[in-house]
Amino acid sequence: MTKLYLTQKAWKQIEQAVRSNPEVETGGVLMGYPINDDDWAITYASGPGPRAMQLRHAVMFDDLYLRQLVRKVRRKTFGRVHYIGDWHSHTIRRLSPSRADRQTVYMKAYQEKYASPSPLMLIVGVDKRDDIQARGFILNESLREVQEILLTEKPMPRQPDRKPSSPYGKR
Repeated sequence: MTKLYLTQKAWKQIEQAVRSNPEVETGGVLMGYPINDDDWAITYASGPGPRAMQLRHAVMFDDLYLRQLVRKVRRKTFGRVHYIGDWHSHTIRRLSPSRADRQTVYMKAYQEKYASPSPLMLIVGVDKRDDIQARGFILNESLREVQEILLTEKPMPRQPDRKPSSPYGKR
């Protein structure tokens, strides 16, 4: 059962983006690394980029900006941190993948441009108490919900020889 370990820094990046305008969807890339065969560490979460389109029920990322950002973060971390998926918010309280969300995650698994064999998708939103909630999903043979999302102060230790491919890291 898959677990996501989300650093406090990454969670704050997500929370700030969602709270800046909760009336529209937002999102961005998730960067981190596999801890082992099932679990993942998320150490960085971006916004959608300056040319993104943010609507009430959709967000279209600024892909050029995000590709450059991913390369920059990879260089800064000496290749230890990679693109591992995307996150986005919903303006409704239902944090389940929409048909478009499912199409996007499948596309990112099979298009050479993305080439991510097990992309992660994090869906976040504001609940009735004004708290930010999240649900995570991973695509292996099918899209399934991750078992747990755990906040951590510092990154988790990684398994030494596991490196996912990076869709935004390709030129």
